[in-house]
Amino acid sequence: MALPQNIPVAVLLQTVGSFFFAYAAYLQDRVVVAEISESPNKAKLNWTALWESIKTPRWQLGLLLMGASLVCQVLALSFAPVSIVQPVGVLAFPWSMIIQSRKHRQPIPPAARLAVVATVLAIGGFIVVGGVNAAPEAALSQQGVIVGALVVYAVAAGLGFLGSRGAPQWRSLFWASGGAVFYGLEASLVKSLMEFAKQSDWMHAPAFWLALIALIIGSATAGWMVQHGYATGPAELVVASMTITSPLVAVIWGIAVLGEGAHLDPISATLMIMLGAAAIAGVIRLTTVHPHFDEDIVVARATGPTKESA
Repeated sequence: MALPQNIPVAVLLQTVGSFFFAYAAYLQDRVVVAEISESPNKAKLNWTALWESIKTPRWQLGLLLMGASLVCQVLALSFAPVSIVQPVGVLAFPWSMIIQSRKHRQPIPPAARLAVVATVLAIGGFIVVGGVNAAPEAALSQQGVIVGALVVYAVAAGLGFLGSRGAPQWRSLFWASGGAVFYGLEASLVKSLMEFAKQSDWMHAPAFWLALIALIIGSATAGWMVQHGYATGPAELVVASMTITSPLVAVIWGIAVLGEGAHLDPISATLMIMLGAAAIAGVIRLTTVHPHFDEDIVVARATGPTKESA
């Protein structure tokens, strides 16, 4: 089956997955901030608070939705290049804002609505241009996969250090960005493993097993970093950071490591850069014009877990 014919299916799957991810973030954020409010050190997420969060049904429902999001993503990656699939995840932030708006019964202002439309249109344009010019086969390099994974790990470690030691007002952003870098690597490695599996000798390729180990460790670390992001800032900021950083990592990986941009001409490449920048600008704009849902979370910090239904 030709790759371009499968791109619409991949986009649909990733769109559904982005909604699952946004709702999971909403559920887990409310649990974590409630547990932090009862912790002696309200500025940090300690292991006790994290364990108490994990035991709550709402957090577990969020984990289930995260799993559903991952399944959608893996299926989408089987139909299309990672540089096409992962940018669709940007839609998680508009989803997050809509979910928060409905839960808090607070309308979305016109400026935010306009930013949502602009973001969706930019992503749509990015997908169309990328899909038309998508390379039919990935040019997999075992050395490139290993080097790329090491570089991503180093970047994520640096962001994690800034999240734990940096200025308090920036810690949530750094933690979330570190987790997002790992999530971008997760999608990239899943696609790389799929390409490895197409090779007859993949079971004897050290790079395959190294990539699998990097995927498992990175995924676990990403979840841990994101929980710290929830503990130090609002869910919308965490989701916004992840929807920008994760696709950026995946697109760079797809082009630099998997050769997915081999058929891109200068005009198409420039257009994709412009559309990607427009989508990122739309998300950044959304972070400044969306309703301030944090006020209710502040109340949750002071009064304990909300009894609001999930």
